[in-house]
Amino acid sequence: MEERRFSEEEIERGASVSELVEVEGRQVVRIRWNTGKTSAGRLFGRYGREGRPDFFRLLFGSIAGSLRQQFGDKGEEIFGRIRDSREFRETTRKIFDDMKAWFFNEVAPRHNIEPGDIFMIITQLEVDPNTGVVTWDRDRTEVVFWVRSDRCVQREPDECRALKEENERLRAELEEVRRRVEELTRLLESR
Repeated sequence: MEERRFSEEEIERGASVSELVEVEGRQVVRIRWNTGKTSAGRLFGRYGREGRPDFFRLLFGSIAGSLRQQFGDKGEEIFGRIRDSREFRETTRKIFDDMKAWFFNEVAPRHNIEPGDIFMIITQLEVDPNTGVVTWDRDRTEVVFWVRSDRCVQREPDECRALKEENERLRAELEEVRRRVEELTRLLESR
């Protein structure tokens, strides 16, 4: 599944894109899921809607929407069937527990994310529409976070200049990679 940029609305509200792929002889729906801007309390804790984690509402919405995207009206029926299965309940709960542990034990300490800080998780899931098993690809997961202005420190002018130059170099490199990918895509499509 190709990486893509998210619109402002998708960053604010969350989004997902999906594709139907064959894995080990069975069809699965692969989902690239973006939680949208959130906080740890809302996503994993009691500060979500109605005092429950927003995680499950966002996850289920992403899965239901992806099944509709891949199967049309039949996707609603598939989601209704798998949502009540033991496999679906167990695997989505495991994803919640694993992602929560990963966030608090690895991500938050590494990036100094504190209570109330805003972030967005972008990850990949796979859903088996026959069994209801949902898997999380931890290796294809990233976190984007916004640094609060009260935590910014004054940087030295030389450090700022070096960071700006590095940022410009990386931006030019990224644009070159995008241009090459577009050329290769056009070439492949013309065959």
